[in-house]
Amino acid sequence: MISGDPLAGRDSELSAIRRTLSGGSKNSGVVIVGAAGVGKTRLAREVLARAETSGERTNWIVGTESARALPLGAFTSLIGDAIADPMPVVRHVINSLLAHQRQSRVLIGVDDAHLLDGLSAHVVHQLAHTRGVRLVVTMRTGATPPDAITALWKDDLLTRLDLEPLTVDGTRAMIEVALGGAVDARSVQRFWKLTGGNALFLHQLVKDQVSAGRMRMMAGVWMWDGDVAVSQSITDMVGRQLHELTPEVALVVDTLSQCEPLAVDVLCDLVGRSDLENAEQMRLITIERSGDQLIARLAHPLYGELRRTVAGEMYVSKIRGRLAERLAKDPDADPQATVRRALLALESDLPPDPRLCLQAAQHAMTLLDLDLADRFAAAAASAGAPDALGVRAMNWFFLGRGLDTENVLRAIDHDGPEGAHQWVTLRAANMIWMLGRCNDAAALLDELARGPESPADVAARTAVEACVDAASARCDDAAKKATAALDSGLLSDFPVMLASVALTMAMGALGRGDDLSTVAQAALDRAMTSFQASHMRFWFGSVYARACRLTGRIDECVEMVAGLSDSARDAPSLAYANLASLMGVAALMRGDVKVAVTLLHEALAGAERHGGTSGLRPATCFSLAEAHAKLGEAEAAKAAIVEAQSCVPPDYLFMQTAQSIATGWSLAANGCVTEAITAVKSAAAQARQREQPTHELACLQVAAQWGDVSGAVRAREIANDLDLPLAKAVAQHAESLAANDGEGLLLASGEYQAIGDRATAADVAAQAAVAFTGDQQRKRGLWAAAVAKELSDACGGLCTPALRSPASQPLTGRQREIVELIVAGLSNRQIADRLVMSVRSVEGHVYRACQRVGANSREELTRIARAGPAATR
Repeated sequence: MISGDPLAGRDSELSAIRRTLSGGSKNSGVVIVGAAGVGKTRLAREVLARAETSGERTNWIVGTESARALPLGAFTSLIGDAIADPMPVVRHVINSLLAHQRQSRVLIGVDDAHLLDGLSAHVVHQLAHTRGVRLVVTMRTGATPPDAITALWKDDLLTRLDLEPLTVDGTRAMIEVALGGAVDARSVQRFWKLTGGNALFLHQLVKDQVSAGRMRMMAGVWMWDGDVAVSQSITDMVGRQLHELTPEVALVVDTLSQCEPLAVDVLCDLVGRSDLENAEQMRLITIERSGDQLIARLAHPLYGELRRTVAGEMYVSKIRGRLAERLAKDPDADPQATVRRALLALESDLPPDPRLCLQAAQHAMTLLDLDLADRFAAAAASAGAPDALGVRAMNWFFLGRGLDTENVLRAIDHDGPEGAHQWVTLRAANMIWMLGRCNDAAALLDELARGPESPADVAARTAVEACVDAASARCDDAAKKATAALDSGLLSDFPVMLASVALTMAMGALGRGDDLSTVAQAALDRAMTSFQASHMRFWFGSVYARACRLTGRIDECVEMVAGLSDSARDAPSLAYANLASLMGVAALMRGDVKVAVTLLHEALAGAERHGGTSGLRPATCFSLAEAHAKLGEAEAAKAAIVEAQSCVPPDYLFMQTAQSIATGWSLAANGCVTEAITAVKSAAAQARQREQPTHELACLQVAAQWGDVSGAVRAREIANDLDLPLAKAVAQHAESLAANDGEGLLLASGEYQAIGDRATAADVAAQAAVAFTGDQQRKRGLWAAAVAKELSDACGGLCTPALRSPASQPLTGRQREIVELIVAGLSNRQIADRLVMSVRSVEGHVYRACQRVGANSREELTRIARAGPAATR
């Protein structure tokens, strides 16, 4: 159900008006000028409502078309008899409005002032001169108001505020208030483009989509992926004249509703030029000059949606067919033009063109629209295009439809030797990355190696074998095979990306970061223009981001993600889900934790919307668990890790470290710090056995963030082996924590900041505050606590175990453990059961913890713990 406040998204305008009315301006009020439906009246009403709440006297005056013909028509409620001499009546109206001025301030709202008659406008003008009266006046853009109203801002009596359409951010705010929940960025963009930022249209359109079931909540995020549902209400608001068109003018609008923009020369081959001129005069379309061409568009994006709801399918199919035939007479300007023409033909009365459909499928894959590519590939296959089934199988692979891909490729494999090697390697890649069957993939590749192979075939098989090794945490083997495959120079686009993925995973785990950027740039350049590799830019981006985090190259990761975002600004839904996940990971790495949560939830909603078996869902959930945990959102963190654990195949050894760390963060947020440390120390031991030094280092780092000092010696050994600033920072951190060295911890905090990891820097600064305070260095402790607070606030308000440790009176290990469980919401009885001790012992520890931090109750102890080291300053 749609509720909420349509004023949402106008905070800055509301603040500006209130500043003016409160004396922040020499003027006595504002004139709000804007287009119909932009929200002028609602904004003015809100100003008056807030004034009434503050005890001010208000009046609301409305100009109307019907009252405009009457002298003082807007003030008829204040006039008793017919007007003989207007001037005494004008004075009477003004005095009536000012009657209570001495008792309280007077605020008068005048709506639609452009419709006021001359005398009513004169009254408003006189009120603007009256000391102690303030005005909020609204007026429509483009209208011709009485001179007295124009003089309000021209004579500097009132401040003019031009109310622009809602921005994208304002649109998002309004939708989220109306729906009471988060909405994904693609849906926001779509609403904004369709409504032009018009608040009235927006509120109704959102209501229509929810009522029709076109907009649904998925993974806690509202998404709109369906067609546009158009109600009678939005039709009455936007397109009343669309029902009264002649057939000739209707054809102009309907043609553009199927394909816009269109060159006027093209459009005039399909409709009459005079009809085109009539449509422009009726303001149904706009004609703009672009270079030496005239370009036609619909005057409002909703016109096309409104016409599509009433036009018959046979009529529209015929229009699409004529459009497709006309567009085919000129060369396509770019792949998007080919896709547009092919879609018109596919949905028309024309016979299917298998060659065009197959070409459009490949272009759609390059343009990241995998759903549309699937439609084209299916049509091409039905029309008999020989390569269509293979293209469709590859597209299904990118869509994460692992079982469908396996079924098709198994059939293609038996069709004959020609091209068989290509499909077997794709089948093996699908087994690895979509079905989680690394052993089956290895067996398939072994069988392929026993047959005849060209040098290019060997290189392609080696690239996929590198993926088996990378997924199985055999990093050195993966690096060698991927490097050999890439160095051969014989790979086509798809195996190049596979080899690059495997090599990046391996280099990140081994700590070989020097060549990461070179590999990344080559892979991403290859992906931008190839239908075989275009969607893999996100997949590669995710493993590159992980490698950057493991090696402490956060700035490089942020730069890469920004480049991907620019290349896929209008990415379709599944591509956007992958992009949102990447942007969320980058935000989490640099410490923008609240931003990360928003983006990661959008990614998870997209993954749920599309299903599939790719690694998008578990990888996103790992990051979500960490982000929620860092914000102290224990239940959300636990839910994220439970979902992640349900979709990680047992063969995915490469994910085990990330899974253990995310699980540890969830445990820590839920008060189980000891269990969290145990989990990551076990993962560190496994990583050491598998020769994954950066994975081991990541485990030692988070263990130290949770207070564990047992990894200090090993962290220093890794730092000596790896020439990485991150490794040195972790070693400095762990050693200083073990020595209770506040200065060393502050140094480590600075090293983490230099890398770009503000969240870890905040934790370490908080640990420094505790160390200083315990060593009776109060001033240094206060300084470190201030650093921790500043970093925490910059990250969105962290609530980690380190930041929940009061700096003024350090707690014992047991006391801290119990406080963590209290913060997580456990009762004394539940804590006693968890720690296998008596309730009385728990109560004793709680009492002593309260004494140490100056708390008078369990509740106050919780508040102090949540506030962090700055709370006891």
